[in-house]
Amino acid sequence: MKITYTFLYILFFAFQIQAQEKFLIEETDSIQLFETYLSNISTGNIFPTPFNNGLIYVSDYKQNNYNLYYSDLQSKPKKIGLGSKFDFGAATTFENTIYFTGISKKPDAKGFYNSTIYKGKINNFKVSAIEPLAFCNKNFSYTDPCISKDGKNLLVVSTERAVIHIMEYMKNDLGKWIKKGLVYISNPNFDIINPTYFDENTIYFSSNISKGEITGVVYVKNEKGEISIDKVNREVGDFNIYKIKRVDDRWGIPIKAQEFNSEFDELGVQFDSDRSGYLTSFRYNSNDNIYYFVLKQ
Repeated sequence: MKITYTFLYILFFAFQIQAQEKFLIEETDSIQLFETYLSNISTGNIFPTPFNNGLIYVSDYKQNNYNLYYSDLQSKPKKIGLGSKFDFGAATTFENTIYFTGISKKPDAKGFYNSTIYKGKINNFKVSAIEPLAFCNKNFSYTDPCISKDGKNLLVVSTERAVIHIMEYMKNDLGKWIKKGLVYISNPNFDIINPTYFDENTIYFSSNISKGEITGVVYVKNEKGEISIDKVNREVGDFNIYKIKRVDDRWGIPIKAQEFNSEFDELGVQFDSDRSGYLTSFRYNSNDNIYYFVLKQ
């Protein structure tokens, strides 16, 4: 009888660990990192956002392209129906409205189809009434939306300024999204992905910012035999998590959030409280995955 009780206790304790995501896999002076249900059962999972006591996230697990899924972190994930509009990147929700990255319906001036932001109504893991946001211009790319907790502000990664940057939009009195201001503009050689709100004046994002030292130059020769520079290749760093704060209505300079970073790519962070949340990292099993973190300081 004692052995039976012990066995039942072990099963109960194991279930509690899985449900509460408390299987510790890494610890530093500043952070504890735990497995999640998703990191235990699959790979290729990125960009989580909270939804209905679970997560909406992006995954290419056992497939050739990325799709959106919902997981309650205890049972089999459910695919979210988006038709053919979904491209790649983080999604974000407010109440029953979802914003996600898709492909523009119209080509730009060069015949290229850029990324754009769509919104729709999500119900029973299907999205209906899908339409592009009015501010999206077919000649530029818009990706990785993130909406604030009150639903009044929206972050978007854009190329409107000919350089990748984070732009913030706000809802006006008519419920339309209008530009609020520039958050951060990157060097042309670097990417920005997955900006997220910590609070109204603090944003986290991932970028492969580095010193950008020149690693090579590509030259071309014209019909006259004249040589010119066609392309300059620059050093690209690993993806790291950066933090940027707004003081007196002005966004400051991004600084590395060292507590989240490692020698591997860190693709995004999503808080569910002041000191905990989800980290997308490449640091285990040579695959992207979603882990749970708790800050210690």
